[in-house]
Amino acid sequence: MIVEDPKTGKILAMANFPKFNPNSYGEYEIKNFLNPAVQAIYEPGSVMKLITMSAGIDSGKITPETTYFDTGSVILNARTIKNFDSKKYGNISMTNVIERSVNTGAVFAQRAMGRDTFYNYLVDFGFNNKTGIDLPGEISGGLKILERNARDINFATASFGQGVSVTPIALISAISAIANDGVMMRPYVNADIGSETVGRVISEDTSLKVRKMMVAAVNTNEIARISGYNVAGKTGTAQVPDFKRGGYTDEVINTYIGFAPAYSPRFVILVKLDKPYGGPQAGLTVVPAFRDLAQFILNYYNVPPDNIQIKD
Repeated sequence: MIVEDPKTGKILAMANFPKFNPNSYGEYEIKNFLNPAVQAIYEPGSVMKLITMSAGIDSGKITPETTYFDTGSVILNARTIKNFDSKKYGNISMTNVIERSVNTGAVFAQRAMGRDTFYNYLVDFGFNNKTGIDLPGEISGGLKILERNARDINFATASFGQGVSVTPIALISAISAIANDGVMMRPYVNADIGSETVGRVISEDTSLKVRKMMVAAVNTNEIARISGYNVAGKTGTAQVPDFKRGGYTDEVINTYIGFAPAYSPRFVILVKLDKPYGGPQAGLTVVPAFRDLAQFILNYYNVPPDNIQIKD
């Protein structure tokens, strides 16, 4: 779990499991000494749809209201991409794509802007570089599959977070840019360092539009909702690659990332759970964890409600 202040880049909290006791470190495996928030990469899954939509909207190729007809699948390079729930949604908008996490909708958005534009936005969002956080051993994710094997299928799967890799700290930094009116900040832990602006990655208008799409997703799926607040969020469920035989295993990694209040965020939370017991349903694992932590932080900082419903 990572909590970041999107306006400054300050890391408010960071926790990993499994852990170790430094007084008896010899009793633990070496892998426990790593900090996977900055020293491990993974394929983020459908959280990447937020980046795809940001790029498509910012480049002027789509809007949240743009529609397409979903047949439930897309065939590219003789490979078939299906929606995670195998449904056919018919005529739906880009906002519906985020609400229902429709894979073919992300592919539509990516193809509307083209390979080069999509790739350049991924670079701008930091998916090819280290964040520069003041913690040891940071590594960078990669877009190698888009650089070495530039087939339509690879760009299509990248649009919903498969085939490309990222560290959790780079992912939360990218989404924090969406929360921060389109401006990316360098994440930092040491308060003496202070904030540093990396640069603008999308316009303020695009940021607002994507945030509204994220709020719609939370309100539609309800689990992450917090009474009195506009909450923005998105799930990601990525298959774990099979490095021995190629392709993917049946195991998954669940991610939820979100922030509140959505239109003046005080924090961004990333929750990542590797190979959850009981199946891949993010709504039963990372989403409730996000909601409970977000509710605690809102109370802790005495953040006033921004979405009070007044009944007659």
